[in-house]
Amino acid sequence: MRFGAVGIAVIASLSLAACGAEPSGTTDATTEAAADDMERPDEAPVVGVNDNLVSLTCANFLDTAAVATSEEDEEAAIAAQDEIAAGLIWIHGYLFAKGDGDVSVLSQTWMEETAGRIYGTCSEAEDPSAVNLFEVVLDESA
Repeated sequence: MRFGAVGIAVIASLSLAACGAEPSGTTDATTEAAADDMERPDEAPVVGVNDNLVSLTCANFLDTAAVATSEEDEEAAIAAQDEIAAGLIWIHGYLFAKGDGDVSVLSQTWMEETAGRIYGTCSEAEDPSAVNLFEVVLDESA
């Protein structure tokens, strides 16, 4: 299911309202005090040995990218694009927490640049099936 910009804006507004978020520009002392008391996690996120993300390879990424850019099966292409986008959002969250927020803002530009760098590195690999995708992401962020 694809949403247009208006649909996404409506869903975001409803989500914020459901969470009790106030519109920007309106704050009160309680909200500001709560924001000041927020603490960052003490440790960087840890990926478990059994986590499937650790076992992904460049070959997996390149295969998914090929489906995502294919015009033969639109449903499969959209599913592959969503899978890549979800992975990039996870990567951003991991890098944000690992680097104490020292990562660019999550945006379409960040996602395109990051996917492009990963694609370039994976495409240049002699044997993409032997290159761990998680290690490529960590190397790209260093």
